[in-house]
Amino acid sequence: MELYQRKVYKLYTVPAIVVTIILVFVPLIYGLYLSFTNYDLLKNTNDFVGIKNYIKVFSDLDFYKAIGRNIAYVILVVSFNFIIGFGMAYICSRYNFFGNKLLRFVIVLPMLLIPASAGVLWRFMYNSEVGFINSILSLLGLPGVGWLVSTKLALLSVIITDIWAWTPWMFLILLSGIEGLDKDVLDAANVDGANNFQIIKNVILPMIWPIILIAVSLKSIETFRTFDYVWIMTTGGPGSASDITSTFIYKKAFKHLQYGYASALSLVVLVVVAILAIFIVRKLIARGDRLNEE
Repeated sequence: MELYQRKVYKLYTVPAIVVTIILVFVPLIYGLYLSFTNYDLLKNTNDFVGIKNYIKVFSDLDFYKAIGRNIAYVILVVSFNFIIGFGMAYICSRYNFFGNKLLRFVIVLPMLLIPASAGVLWRFMYNSEVGFINSILSLLGLPGVGWLVSTKLALLSVIITDIWAWTPWMFLILLSGIEGLDKDVLDAANVDGANNFQIIKNVILPMIWPIILIAVSLKSIETFRTFDYVWIMTTGGPGSASDITSTFIYKKAFKHLQYGYASALSLVVLVVVAILAIFIVRKLIARGDRLNEE
């Protein structure tokens, strides 16, 4: 029986390994090769240039600006995802009011839209002439705003869209964490006269901290890779005001056709994200070990 099971395991494992090699390692190796060339369709070049592309990456001011915008994007989106998501999760879990289940369904609705659809929807809402948001401002007697054509507001507008679309995900994770807590502990805090703020600070947050850490970490990594909302709504514009790393690399590859340089950019970003992911995983493991010791 054990011999049969081993054969079955191998039967399923071999295709998985082959698919992984084809879909993961082959593109990575080819991208690594391109990063050491000056492959450029406009200039019709494809020569080995060593580490020149990487030197250019670390001296490219526009790339640093894109990373800066990307970091700001991640901080704002994930922070508001957590704050709003936790607030809604706390209300839905702690108060059994009429329409509670309906409210949960409404909160989750934005997450059901694929990012491309959400981007198109909000692009129409932000339209300076016929958009819903400017129509509301007009009814209030306020002037319209060029949300997606303003160098100061374009990226912020996309950030608001991302917050709207992915706060439901954070809400679901935190809701499951809060509802999984021991009710006796929460009831004891109420009996002792603790108010909502004290219960959240001294009871709920410490008890669901591992869940919060996982949710925020995963969302940070996912948000750093954001492309669809920015590209659909602004294409990184106006100018480069809303360019983040993903759109910056995309433009270098498919607009300027600098595939060698774009490959070097992609691998640098990959290494940064990989280091961040390893750091987060190590922190999670260390946290788990401490909890087990306690």
